[in-house]
Formats: sequence, structure tokens, C-alpha cells
Amino acid sequence: MGVTFRPKGQSRMPARPRTHLRAALLALTALALLVAPAVAGAKASLKVGFLDNTYVTGQAANFWADVDQLNVGMMRWDVQWKYVAPTKPTRPRDPADPAYQWAQTDSFVLNAKAHGLQDRVLFTLWRTPPWASSLKSKKGIETHMPKRKYWRDFVYAAAKRYSGRYTPPGATEPLPRVLFWETWNEPNANFAFRPQYVRGKAVSPRNYVTLLKTLRSQVKPQIPKAKFVAGAFYKQGGPRSVTPVNFMRGMKAAGAKFDILSVHPYNNTPRLGLKDGRQQSRTNPKFIGIGNFESFISLSNEIFGRKYPIWVTEFGWATPAPGKAQYTVTFKQQARFLYESVQRFRKLPQVDVMIWFLIEDNPPRPVGAWYTTGLRKSDGTEKPSWSSWIAAASKLRKQH
Repeated sequence: MGVTFRPKGQSRMPARPRTHLRAALLALTALALLVAPAVAGAKASLKVGFLDNTYVTGQAANFWADVDQLNVGMMRWDVQWKYVAPTKPTRPRDPADPAYQWAQTDSFVLNAKAHGLQDRVLFTLWRTPPWASSLKSKKGIETHMPKRKYWRDFVYAAAKRYSGRYTPPGATEPLPRVLFWETWNEPNANFAFRPQYVRGKAVSPRNYVTLLKTLRSQVKPQIPKAKFVAGAFYKQGGPRSVTPVNFMRGMKAAGAKFDILSVHPYNNTPRLGLKDGRQQSRTNPKFIGIGNFESFISLSNEIFGRKYPIWVTEFGWATPAPGKAQYTVTFKQQARFLYESVQRFRKLPQVDVMIWFLIEDNPPRPVGAWYTTGLRKSDGTEKPSWSSWIAAASKLRKQH
């Protein structure tokens, strides 16, 4: 899914006061603990965190105050190329080229360090600028396979800037290092990466591995300890998309090299909660949800011939809002499913990270997609899932 934001022209709202009804918090926390399933033999290494570019760029003070309360162990930030480089740089390998607009990304990594998250930021690099597309089509350019040269120069500049050794012009010290680098977002889905097929043959896995190899070649020399996260699979294929399992097979055939495998196991039937996906084939599932996540793990181990760490780099259940009722669950269901999902992922030995999509719901939009998977409504009101998250994350911290 991912989130679109425009760094320029966004107003920053003043930090609003937060009122916490502690009695309600304790009651909801107790409820979350009651509904949690037993987790005998569970591991204690799961890190949880958020992706929410819109909230942090629009209301930075509120966002980081929330991060402090929510016991965050990992954060994802979308480095959206079309906004970082809306015009073609003259010196594309120089992160100081005036065409680059790094301000929001700089702010994020500096704040992450200040809030105790040094080396716990995941960069996801994607969204093709019009000038970098390899396709002739004028439709959906941000999803296009970019020209390799332009991608190579961009990821080199990003790696240099966030290597931990780069001091921007006018600054007095280097920007923090970023260790985790994810190539693209949901590359098996036609709405996020094109082309998926050429003359009936799936080409997206091979193209994706080209981007992955290029990113690795440009980042590793500058950040020797960098880890490369690959996949970011959307939950399912479609008429013009590739299933996660078939995409992994294509990656293997193309010689993919990476350190961590990532996936977004969103729900097909939200009300089913943790049961969603259980009816899928164990050997060739078209849909990867939380209910058949063991199948994803076993198949990935079989395809790649080794047990990679697995990160859930995007996940969540949407709640109703004015004008949005389809594919949603009730507020109480979201709170229960959230708590249960943390416990479930903690039980799975290869799953190290779970990133929840949104702290705060997007404001309603008359046109285009908007998302309501947050722990807060768009007006800042806490949902029951707010206290459910605190209960789950606090339990993880105590068990580490």
C-alpha cells in the first residue's frame, strides 16, 4: 500500500494537547491481555514500529511524542524518489546537488536518533520521477521501472548522505547512519511496479532484482554494515500482478542477494482477523495473510534454500470513517486483532520486525485512496487500539 506525501507546500499544525484517561487505558489494557492467545515457547526478539510519512511531515511534534509513548523499536521511512528529485539533478551522484530535496528525510533521521532509534530506521526507496522512467507510457509513471543509470546514481547519493560520515553544507556534524535499505514497495503488484508482464511472461521479478543488485552495489561500499531488505510483497497477485510465492521464485531465478525478506500480509476478509488466509493452499497460495503466514515462511525457506529473517514492513486493519466502510473492522476488533497479531508474529522464530501502517488516520479525501489503519482517528482521538498497542509493546519490552 504505502503512503503518498508531498514535502512541499504542507502546513505544519501546532502540537495539540493530548488527554489520556488513565482508567480507560488500564481497562482497555486489561481487555487486550484477556483476549490474547497463549504464546508458550514464544521468542522475545520482535521489534515493532510504524510507517507514517504523512503524520510526521505534517505534525512532527505530535508524531515524535507518540513514538516516545508507543515503545517503538524500529521505524520505516519511505524515501520517495519522485519527491526527493522532482527535477533531474545536474550532478546526480552528489547529494548536495540543488535538485535534491532531502529536508524531510534529514529531519526524520535526526529525530529518530534523538528519540533513541539510531540504527533502527528502515529506508524504502521507490516511486520513479517522470524524467527517470524506462517506459514510454505517460500513465502511472511513479510505478515504472526506472532506467538503471538514474536509479544507480540516486541510490548512491542517498547512501552517501546517510552513511554516517556526510556533513551537509552548512551543518556542523554528519547526518546519522541508516543501516537498513529496502528496494521498492510492493513490486509484485501492478499498481506499484510496472511492467509486471511482457507478452505473457512475468518480468517484474527480474526487473526488481536488477534494482536490488544495483542498490546493494552502491550502498555496501559506503555503509559496510548495511543490511538489505528485499521483497516488500503485497499480499496477493491479481489479473496483472504476480503472487508473492511466484515472485520469490522469479527472484531466486534472477540471482537475488539480500539479508532480510519482507512482506505486507494485509487482510482479504478483515473480519476474520488472524484466521484470514487459513483456507489458502499450503503449497501455492495466491494470498499471504496472517492466517497462513507459516506457509509463507516454509515456502520462502524452500525457494531460497535458507532461513532468512523475515520482516513485516507494512501491516494493519482499517476502521470505519465517514465515507469509508468497505474492508474495515470495528474499533474493538482492530484493538483485539492488533494485540493478537503482535503475539502471533512473536511466536514465529524468523519474524524479527512488524511495522504497523499509520499512527494517525489520513484525513478524508474526496478523490484517491486514504487509509484508516491508525491508532488515532484523523482528528487525533485515540482508538482502543492505542492502548492495545501499548499493552503489546510493553509486554515485548519486558520479555527482551
